[in-house]
Amino acid sequence: MERKNPIYTANCDCEESRVRAGARRLLGGMVAAAFLALVPSASHAVSIITVTSDVPAFDTSVCVTGDPAVTADGNTSSDATSCVEWPNFGAGSFLVATFTYTFDVSYDINAFELWNDRGQIDSGIEDFELIFRDPAGAFLSTFSGTAPIPFTTAATTQGEIFSFAPVTGVRIVDLRVLGSYGVLNNQFREVRFTAVPEPTTGLLLTLGLAGLGMRRRLH
Repeated sequence: MERKNPIYTANCDCEESRVRAGARRLLGGMVAAAFLALVPSASHAVSIITVTSDVPAFDTSVCVTGDPAVTADGNTSSDATSCVEWPNFGAGSFLVATFTYTFDVSYDINAFELWNDRGQIDSGIEDFELIFRDPAGAFLSTFSGTAPIPFTTAATTQGEIFSFAPVTGVRIVDLRVLGSYGVLNNQFREVRFTAVPEPTTGLLLTLGLAGLGMRRRLH
């Protein structure tokens, strides 16, 4: 008749319990991660590396720079170096202008924020169109909007936010200024694009924590 060592049996039972507990933790982590992947994540600002424009000549009498990159440098103050201004062809002939923003990598863009004009309430962007492109410059999608007329001449901490369904794989965005509250000239201060983080980040983190919990249980 085979006799079992009670100490050995107890150790085995304890070890099996640890393995089962670790497996349950890992399974729970995977379920939680799958759930988190379905929950919308908070948006975050994207990194813009270059800005170009087809404006033939900027007016530097008010906005003292003619560099379109100042519209994406993070400066939302109302000083003269944080905006761009360009003239219309005349009172009855608006000059459509395009500003092209290139990101460091591709993003899933879901919002556009606009700081309209600098210090005048009658010269900011009115109608505009966003054209989203992939890394090769191929067309992806568009979004059209109308900005409200600026209500203050002071700097604002937040611009007007325009949200839309995420456009995936965006590397380049053309901002086409189609209308202005100004008659003689047009201005705006700053833009920002936001993107939805990749859900796989939360998934991998949760799985890693679950695996760590299992390892600690085994040891």
